[in-house]
Amino acid sequence: MARDGVGVARSRDGQVVFVEGALPGELVSADVVSVDRRWSRARVTDVLEASPHRVPVACEHHLSGCGGCDMLHVDARAQMQMKASIALDQLTRCGVDAPMPELRMLDADRGRTTVRAAVVGGRAGFRARSSHEVVVPEDCGAVDDRAEELLVEGRYGSAEKVVIRVGARTGERMVVVAPKAEEVSVPDDVTVVGSDELDADRRAWIHEELSGRRWRISARSFFQNRPAGAEALIDEVSEMVEELADDGPLVDAYAGVGLFAGTLGDGRKVTAIEKCAHAAADARVNLDEKAKVLRIPVERWRPSPASVLVADPARPGLGEAALRPLLSCRPKLIVLVSCDPSSFAADAHRIIDAGYRLDRWTVVDLFPLTSHIETVTAFVAAA
Repeated sequence: MARDGVGVARSRDGQVVFVEGALPGELVSADVVSVDRRWSRARVTDVLEASPHRVPVACEHHLSGCGGCDMLHVDARAQMQMKASIALDQLTRCGVDAPMPELRMLDADRGRTTVRAAVVGGRAGFRARSSHEVVVPEDCGAVDDRAEELLVEGRYGSAEKVVIRVGARTGERMVVVAPKAEEVSVPDDVTVVGSDELDADRRAWIHEELSGRRWRISARSFFQNRPAGAEALIDEVSEMVEELADDGPLVDAYAGVGLFAGTLGDGRKVTAIEKCAHAAADARVNLDEKAKVLRIPVERWRPSPASVLVADPARPGLGEAALRPLLSCRPKLIVLVSCDPSSFAADAHRIIDAGYRLDRWTVVDLFPLTSHIETVTAFVAAA
């Protein structure tokens, strides 16, 4: 499997062919849909000899081309094994020697609570696979029920896209409509805000409850795509910190609304670093002065000593510019939360080169039914 979850084959002349919808070991017929100088991309048209891990796809929207869930054809346990293998392959390519990770599936998951959708003819939908076309669903089992109502039944006028956010455990709902919220029809309990209003400094938020706390989440703040996933990450990071670290100062880099600072910080001096103004404002509310919140890019942080560093960067990863100040605080433990196997592997290589060893890591099923991969990894300073 390639890192985006497609099967890898070779043509008779040895060229790599990435085959969408194919699983390792299968014999399939496929149509080539694009050709590059060094590789080509194809899409399965018929499965001649199926993998034992292939399962029937019941979603009619997937069958008609929806690109929202690209691993519906794989049984759940095999999905996790494939994700682990993809992440391990990326580590190996970067020269990092690591054992197979632990695998963690979600408990009591009710689906995505943040949904980003395109809008066509006033209706929300998902991009088709490898296309700009939009598939408008009549239902969607991948999202929370209260979000599904807004996805399927909401009407968004002449908008180009909409972000639906739901507090699954508070019942609060919000839609952020771009570029403007005009002729929007949703239930009365839903907060409606246009991107143009946010650009003009309007503030809007919902709340979610998890890990025994209530969290404010602004319209433009990052938050994990489902509370069950956020709690799984908190549990994994907490376990690593409890087992591998002392009670010294903690730095939460890319802190968002304060998820880790707020759940790991008891009895510690905590610094939360977040460059997004909306998320930093949320963190100050959520942490209630229990942490020092710095609204700056990580690259500009002037480091102070810390025992524990937790970093949850965006898809591009940390990179050298951010790692430089973070490593300067000389943490005994680094916990890296990553959502991209390639950038994760590159960051892991840099951290190990700086004098740390990879102690343990977990692949968390934060994005069920998709090829997206989330990892939580503990690096311990070498003695």
